[in-house]
Amino acid sequence: MPVRRGMYRLLRRTAVVAAVTATAVPAHAAFPAHAAFPAHAAFPAHAVTRAAAPVDVRLPGTSTTVREDPADPARVASYTVGKAVYLRRGSRFVRRTGDAEVTVAPKGTVALAVPSSYTAGYDSVTVFDIATGRGTRIRTVRKPLVAGFARWSRDGRKAVLTVRRKSGNGWAATGFVLVDAAAKSARVVTVPGADPAARFRWSPDGAELVAGHRGGTRFYGQDGKVRRTLAGTGAPAGGDDAFSPSGRGMTTWCPAAYTEHVCVWDRTTGRLAARVNLRPETLWGWWDEKHLVAVVAHGGAYRAILSDLRGGTVRVLAEIPAADWRKKLYLGYRTAR
Repeated sequence: MPVRRGMYRLLRRTAVVAAVTATAVPAHAAFPAHAAFPAHAAFPAHAVTRAAAPVDVRLPGTSTTVREDPADPARVASYTVGKAVYLRRGSRFVRRTGDAEVTVAPKGTVALAVPSSYTAGYDSVTVFDIATGRGTRIRTVRKPLVAGFARWSRDGRKAVLTVRRKSGNGWAATGFVLVDAAAKSARVVTVPGADPAARFRWSPDGAELVAGHRGGTRFYGQDGKVRRTLAGTGAPAGGDDAFSPSGRGMTTWCPAAYTEHVCVWDRTTGRLAARVNLRPETLWGWWDEKHLVAVVAHGGAYRAILSDLRGGTVRVLAEIPAADWRKKLYLGYRTAR
C-alpha cells in the first residue's frame, strides 16, 4: 500500500531544482523537452469519456462504494482495509486469510501476496494464479527483517519489495528484494545509504528501481548501485506506479517551497512538468496520461476522485466513510482490459 501524504511532510525541504544528467528525448515523446514547463500550460485539460450510469459496487468488509463504468481503463483489482485483504476474482471480491497485502500483476491473471507472519524464520511471498488460487511460496528475507510494499514491473514478470529493519519505534529501508515470477525465485539486494523512508518501485521499462532519497528521487540498478538522482523533486507518489502510462511523467510530493502538494516531473529531463493544484490525502496512481486517482477529504468523509493535472475533479470514483479511511483503506487499481 502507498505512503500517505502526511508521512512525507518532513521531507519537503527547500531544494527545488532537479539535477540530472541530460538525456536525449525521442521525437515522439509525450512532453516537449525543449523548454521548462509552465505549471499552467504543461497539460491541457482533456475530457474523460463516461457512461451515463456507472455501476455502484459496495466493497465487502467495508462501507465504501466504488463507481465503475464498463468503459473505464482501470478498475479495483484488490484492496486492503485494516488487517483484511481482498482480491477480485471475476465479479466477486474474495478475502484472503493470512496475508498482509496482495497486489495483482498488470496482465491481471497472476497476483502476489505477502503473508502476515514468518514461516520457519523467513518472510516470504506467494505468487499465485488468480483463477485457480494455486501458487508457490518464495522465501525473501530472514527474521527480523521484513519485505513488503510489493510492486510489479509493467510486463508482469517480476516484482520488487522493500526490505526494512526495526529502527527505534519505526522501520528503516535497507534495500529491496527482486522476485522472478516465472522462475519462482527471489534475490535480496542491500542498498548502502538508502533513505530510511524509501519505498522501491520499478521504472517504466523495468530496467531500474526508483525510490525517494532525501527530498529527491533516486534511480538504482538491479544490483543496488545508484544510476542517477533527481534532487529536490520530492519523493515519488502514486500507489503501485508513480509513472504515467507513457512512462514520461512522474508524480511526487512537491518540495516544501511549492504551494501545491503534487508535482509532475519529466522523467527523462528532470524538468518540472506540472504543479497540480490539489491537496490529496494520498495518490493511487495514474488513470491515463492526463489524469490521476487521488483521495481527498469531503465533508466528514473522503472520496477517491479522478483529477486532471490542473487539480480539477473530473469524476468521483469512490465514496469512502471516515471509519474505513481510519483503517488505512487502499484500493489497488489495474487495467480493466
